[in-house]
Amino acid sequence: MPPDCVLCVDDEAIILASLKVELKSELGRDVDIEIAMSGQEGLEIAEAIRKEGRNLLIAVTDQRMPGMDGTEFLVRLKKRFPDVLGIMLTGYSEIDSLKRAINEAGLYRFISKPWSPLDLRMSVRQAVERRRLEILNNRLSHQIEAMTRTILATLESVVDVNDPETYDHVRRVSVYASAIARADGLDPIMQRRIFVFSPLHDIGKIGIGRDILGKPGPLSDEERETVKTHVTIGERLVRNIDVDPILREIIRCHHERWDGQGYPDGLSGEAIPLSARIVAIADVFDALLSDRPYKKAIDFDSAAEIIRAGSGSHFDPGLVAAFLAGEASMRAIAAGDEDPGPLLDPQG
Repeated sequence: MPPDCVLCVDDEAIILASLKVELKSELGRDVDIEIAMSGQEGLEIAEAIRKEGRNLLIAVTDQRMPGMDGTEFLVRLKKRFPDVLGIMLTGYSEIDSLKRAINEAGLYRFISKPWSPLDLRMSVRQAVERRRLEILNNRLSHQIEAMTRTILATLESVVDVNDPETYDHVRRVSVYASAIARADGLDPIMQRRIFVFSPLHDIGKIGIGRDILGKPGPLSDEERETVKTHVTIGERLVRNIDVDPILREIIRCHHERWDGQGYPDGLSGEAIPLSARIVAIADVFDALLSDRPYKKAIDFDSAAEIIRAGSGSHFDPGLVAAFLAGEASMRAIAAGDEDPGPLLDPQG
């Protein structure tokens, strides 16, 4: 694996030489110290580091330089390399420049010149360790997500084989749920997590007999209680898998109600996880629009009215408002004009 990099930028060669010696002594062989004598050269070297497949961890820059000063360099660097930490060396007090560096470039630290060698070394060491920890955490997160997606794809195929009708339902629910999350203003990462994990909300139904799930008439009290167990069956299926906790929340809690009359735990209000509250609306809405062995589908407006009427009792009022605000997207999904796509987005 190529060594990580620290980039030092200063228009004085003697200062660059001093920085390189001090930082190399502190960081050792596994970190390269790259130098540039201007902000523009620094940006070009940063791009070269990226093309070589090396990690640029931090940039140490002087503030006062001809042409592009240190603040402008860090602002431009931040746009291209948002995760790189910036350390500024400044020999005078210029509050406006420091404010801009902090606000626009996310300045990690500034050090007054002439700097204390110990202060400089400690600051750089801490910044390097922080960036390396972030990189490691990101790598582990990607590995866990890749493993999770493989597990979910396997479970998805099981549902498809054993219960094709449920498979079509959960595909649509995932799109409705992510549309509600979007209409509610949730961030794109949360929207994506809901899209990825909501299809497995009914995974526990693989443990319920087809004689019950496909029964053409009303269920008996005993049969209804059996169907309710699908949430705990589903939770057990993923209990020992290292997956996103949102998956467990959705599986177990998507039949909880805002008024506390749901199952399996009788949770109410915001005690119900947000992801499950979203999926609850999407799940009921798609069920209303679908033919089932025991009922016929109803039209979009009638189904939307049932969701609206359930605000504050069955459903989270805020999410119902988001659902109604996103009516155009919901109609497009219901009409098949918005392609659900793959349940598990291969692009991650």
